[in-house]
Amino acid sequence: MRGLIGLGVAGGLVPSPSALVVLLGAIGLGRTLFGASLVLVYGLGMAATLTAVGLLLVRLGERAQRIAERPAFPLLRRLAPYTALLTATLVLVVGLGLIIRSLPPVPLTPARGCGRGSVARWRGR
Repeated sequence: MRGLIGLGVAGGLVPSPSALVVLLGAIGLGRTLFGASLVLVYGLGMAATLTAVGLLLVRLGERAQRIAERPAFPLLRRLAPYTALLTATLVLVVGLGLIIRSLPPVPLTPARGCGRGSVARWRGR
């Protein structure tokens, strides 16, 4: 429990870019104390959030372990060794989809000099 609270406090103390922007903006406006108090409250909120999420995960982990001991989850037990592979495949597929989506569209009209008229000119018509 003590380690979990320490993790939350450490996570709240880590500087974030958004807190730095708020602090620098407040310094630029001449309201340094206000900016510092905003960053302090932001850090306390982050620490409280991380601690609460950690406690929630500990409780859910205990419940999940009790549920997993039931015989109703044979499919999950068979899939468990492959979860890393399935996750990696999902990341790969999503990445490939984003790459394909970012490519420029292929023109559907033929390039200049490749249409029907060029064939007719080539045949001498």
